[in-house]
Amino acid sequence: PGPCSKAEDSDYNYTLDCEEPENYTVASVRDITPLRKAQAQQEEAERLFALGIDHSPIGIVLTDTEARLTRVNPAAMALLDRPPSQLLGHRLTDFIHPPSADESTLFEQAVSGDKVHLCNERRYLRPNGEVLYVEQVVVLLRDSDGAPSTFYVHLQDITARKRAEQELEHLAMHDPLTGLANRRLLVEYLDRFLARAGRAGSQVAVLFIDLDHFKIVNDARGHTAGDAMLVELSQRLRQLTRYSDVLARFGGDEFVLLCEDMESETAHQLAARISAAMDDPFLIDGEEIFSKVSIGIALSDTDDTAESLIRKSDTAMYAVKDHHRRNAVEFDELMQQKVSERMDTESQLRAAMQRDELRLRFQPIISLDTGRPAGFEALVRWQHPERGLLSPADFLPVAHASGLIVDIDLWVLEHAMRQLREWEMNHPTLRRPTVAVNLSTRHLNDRSFITHTQELLAQTGIDADQLHFEITEVEEIADLDLAIEHMNEAAELGVCFGIDDFGAGHSSLRYLHRLPVQTLKLDKSFVQGLGTPDSRSDQIIGAVINLAHALGIEVIGEGVEEKPQLDELQGLGCDKAQGFLWSKPMDPSEGPKWLEKNCGS
Repeated sequence: PGPCSKAEDSDYNYTLDCEEPENYTVASVRDITPLRKAQAQQEEAERLFALGIDHSPIGIVLTDTEARLTRVNPAAMALLDRPPSQLLGHRLTDFIHPPSADESTLFEQAVSGDKVHLCNERRYLRPNGEVLYVEQVVVLLRDSDGAPSTFYVHLQDITARKRAEQELEHLAMHDPLTGLANRRLLVEYLDRFLARAGRAGSQVAVLFIDLDHFKIVNDARGHTAGDAMLVELSQRLRQLTRYSDVLARFGGDEFVLLCEDMESETAHQLAARISAAMDDPFLIDGEEIFSKVSIGIALSDTDDTAESLIRKSDTAMYAVKDHHRRNAVEFDELMQQKVSERMDTESQLRAAMQRDELRLRFQPIISLDTGRPAGFEALVRWQHPERGLLSPADFLPVAHASGLIVDIDLWVLEHAMRQLREWEMNHPTLRRPTVAVNLSTRHLNDRSFITHTQELLAQTGIDADQLHFEITEVEEIADLDLAIEHMNEAAELGVCFGIDDFGAGHSSLRYLHRLPVQTLKLDKSFVQGLGTPDSRSDQIIGAVINLAHALGIEVIGEGVEEKPQLDELQGLGCDKAQGFLWSKPMDPSEGPKWLEKNCGS
């Protein structure tokens, strides 16, 4: 062919124009180097993308627009614990636990809407039943035409983090020692209970439970023993509750039980079962520790809040402690006034001890063999600046409940011993008299009272066997074994112990053979019943005297007011007695005159 000419019609297209049109070849040539480079770059990007997916330590899956899995990397397979055959073609939402139609809806909304990025937390179920917490990030990818084509899903196992969060939340709402609900969770539950009770017209019962004498055990045996007691108590309480009840540790040795739809009678029956559960001792480090509980009951009114109802039950619980004779009391409005009075009395009593307003009175104890004074009982009074001289009944219950009784006992002990020494020095005919001092059982679990007694014996110069400690409510001793140990140690010094008001409270014969006591004081109710019609006091007193003498224990009759009562006691073999027949409790200043009259040679 003849010569041809080249014409360019674009950057990439060339046309050859030849002179002989009969024979020619037309060739079109285009430079596709940039296109090939772009394709290679695309392929490399896809290869790197696939490589990144497959080697990512984080689970990555691709799905179609209906959430069906089209690609799953090894990390995702390990996360879901499933091979590709159990994943590809299945909806990702099929593995979420529990199943939810809302989950598929989220994907559908992403396709139809403008949202291209979702981030949420889901629970995924493995074949073995294990549930994982997973943070999933869902990104909607579109094709070159802008149409939705693929979901890119990033799956991160956050189970460990969620477990830690749950543990922290549990710790924030539960007591770490007992595992029970704490005060914060208690209030949340009670708010819900009260709301439901308001709608249903029912009542919520709140039982405020306090472990008596816990501080004594905690101080004497240590926090480990105290913690063991609290755990054991929580377990006993759990066994008595319904599934719907909420048991919480309110703080220290206080527990609160919430009971929905419970009336007064049922609440009292439950309180009785709780009290009965305390009859068995706590076995701590191989030793038996006896304790009781004080229970305050409050039933909700329509205007009660969680705070007010708990406060009412707490008030009722303190009423139990003030009376000492019952294990459970239900709140009534008068209690609030009494609580205010008790708090006022406690405050004034603390101030009274600072201002030295306590006073001693002494009542002679007469030997029935000789008719002469054998000793005295020291009795405390309070010289109130406004109310005058107050008897023990007016302030000792508050002293016991507040713990002030410990300091009061020590004050009485010191002043009584000094007074006895003064009388002994000024009245030689008073032959080695004894002084009986009431001692709270709290002291018996604290060895410091022995040290304090030794110091006072050395300071006053009276002999140890002239000092008698009288204890009441023996069953309130928190740690009986430790108390016996301390009593024996004091007895080795020569100090005597006796049981006061025997027969009035819960003091029982089972303690007589265990406690190292030398005297037993009959409650005045038995003595004053002597000689009255239909009374069996003489038979009871006679039996007690015979038993006590068989154990080597002296018996003192208290509350003797008339000569026939004295004659009866002497006839029954009673050793000593005291009462108005000889003298009312007298001021120390009256002592010399009385002693001159009754102890003259």
